[in-house]
Amino acid sequence: MDYRPQIVRSLRTLLVSREHIFTDVLNIATAGEMRHVMDAFEDGDVYDFQLSHVEDLKDPNVKKLVHLIKEIDSTLDEMKTSNHIPDKELCEGLVDENNDLDD
Repeated sequence: MDYRPQIVRSLRTLLVSREHIFTDVLNIATAGEMRHVMDAFEDGDVYDFQLSHVEDLKDPNVKKLVHLIKEIDSTLDEMKTSNHIPDKELCEGLVDENNDLDD
């Protein structure tokens, strides 16, 4: 495999990993420190949580995972910039709802 495609694939893996970790953060937070927030939602409600919603939580596990997400974000930005990889190219290989990667 050539160098650039391998970099793109690695970045896609980071993107998918970030989404999985963020989902885990939300699950931990809403089962614990943010449990009261979930009372405001009805079954079927959809809300677009952002990292900023969980950044100030006290749970040590959430804090560690939030830190990891920020590191992933920084690495993604640095690698995209240094390799001149636009978001469009990066997202073209992301596929189905299971976050599998296109080869």
